[in-house]
Amino acid sequence: MKDRTAKNYSTDNGDTWVVGGKLVIEEDASVEGLNGNGTKVKNQPSSNATTIGALKNDFNALLVKLKDAGIMVPEAWNLTARLAPSLTEEIPAANNAKASVAIADNVISITVDVNELTESASSNPAQGTHKWLGLGIGTGLSDVALAKYNGVQLTADDAAEAVSVGLNRDGEFILYVKADEVVETPKSFTLQADGYPDITVTINIEAPSVD
Repeated sequence: MKDRTAKNYSTDNGDTWVVGGKLVIEEDASVEGLNGNGTKVKNQPSSNATTIGALKNDFNALLVKLKDAGIMVPEAWNLTARLAPSLTEEIPAANNAKASVAIADNVISITVDVNELTESASSNPAQGTHKWLGLGIGTGLSDVALAKYNGVQLTADDAAEAVSVGLNRDGEFILYVKADEVVETPKSFTLQADGYPDITVTINIEAPSVD
């Protein structure tokens, strides 16, 4: 019977050993049965690099595979969020001027009185008419084209669009937010990149505090 106060115990009639505390492997000890059963890294072909730059690329590719396999600690995202400073459309730009934004623990909080925002039709008819805000998302990557947004690869076009509205930091992209919908239901999206863990980011909108 399991000792309910112990962190390490056997269960399933001895078929399973649960370690909730510390497992100490002595210097001369060995563990059998793990070889070939653990996570394997995707094959990295032998490098045929003839330049330092090419060798660096091969080495970095190996590091990505180690991180993706969980053998090496993955990179940490350095996310930022800010309102796009130079929106080209007048109404969303006026909406942005009434809002503020903060980010913490992968949650982006936009503070704005949605009742004071103005609706406008999107340049993409499929997006409809909404109270738009232009939000800059910073991935912390050297190039936004290294990231995926909800599984879709971002491209140089996304970087150029960001620059066109004043988001000129490396790794930034523009996300247009339907404030009238997000105030009711927070919006979530997933970011992915080689060597980084998948992360889910949530955007919510809250009304300004009343003094």
